[in-house]
Amino acid sequence: MPMKRFLSVAAAAGLAMSFASSALADTVTIRYSNWLPPGFFLWDDGLKPWMDEIEEVTEGRVKVEVLPKVVGTTASQFDVVRDGLADMAFMVSSYTPGRFVLTQFGELPLLSSDARTIAPVFDRLFREHLESFGEFDGVEVLSIFTISPSQIFTKTRPVTSVADMEGLKMRSPTSGTTAFLELVGGVPINKPSTEAFEMLATGVIDGQLTQANTVVGFGQADLTKYGLLLPGGVSNAVNLVAINPGKWAEISDEDQQAILDISREKLAATVGDIYSKAEEAANEALREAGYELTEASPELVAELREMVEPINEAWFARAKEKGLENPEALLAEYREAIAASQ
Repeated sequence: MPMKRFLSVAAAAGLAMSFASSALADTVTIRYSNWLPPGFFLWDDGLKPWMDEIEEVTEGRVKVEVLPKVVGTTASQFDVVRDGLADMAFMVSSYTPGRFVLTQFGELPLLSSDARTIAPVFDRLFREHLESFGEFDGVEVLSIFTISPSQIFTKTRPVTSVADMEGLKMRSPTSGTTAFLELVGGVPINKPSTEAFEMLATGVIDGQLTQANTVVGFGQADLTKYGLLLPGGVSNAVNLVAINPGKWAEISDEDQQAILDISREKLAATVGDIYSKAEEAANEALREAGYELTEASPELVAELREMVEPINEAWFARAKEKGLENPEALLAEYREAIAASQ
């Protein structure tokens, strides 16, 4: 080959390699730490399709790589993402009681059983009233929401009154469920859902405050037999999907906006819808499995509503200490938005 032609071919090859390297450099890969079990509805119907949509709306410039196993623990996902051990994760802020105080209004008792309503409303109110306080500084919150509220599931005896809760050792996932149990005489043991199976199987706990979909989805249906369903639930959990700020900064402004357009309230609404459907299906599955599911009587609900008022008052006080001037107004707005959407 003549030298002139050889140099031309080499230059062309080098240019092609340069373009290829540039294209690879422009692709941002987000490493996702996943702790949800295989086949769990939140993953299959919510988070995984959303991740696929990220790649679609950014035309392949941003991709999510699901790591082969969870980084850290279920409760430590905020720190994992903040410290860059993984780039993104689904987190339950309520698994670290007392750390994220302002958003705990989403955990308060007897608010709503309809995740379709409360999930997107929660994200909107967070953006409007709480984001500026910086409680989640260290991560970029892509979406934040509450889900179906916790109910009471037991293995040794049914619960139909306050007296029935006396002395029961119960898994308590949040500060809200812990406060409830303390008021009604139960014994709270603060652990995430991933530890419930072993504790139930070994008799460490008598039951748990959780959702029916967790009982079914985490393979715990054979370990309890009774459920008390309260309108509005005992408490709720604040969940979020967040990304490391450094990784977020690698994404172009245009692609950041495209991702936000499918996140925030939109992702919250999707999660709320699939949680409501999953809760309905799980309750039906438990009934078919022979569970004794009891709807709380109006008298019990009225008694509990009066008993749990100190939980609301305690949150008002903690929120004011954090600088929120009128937490009572925020809770009232939340309740009004819930009522208006039903």
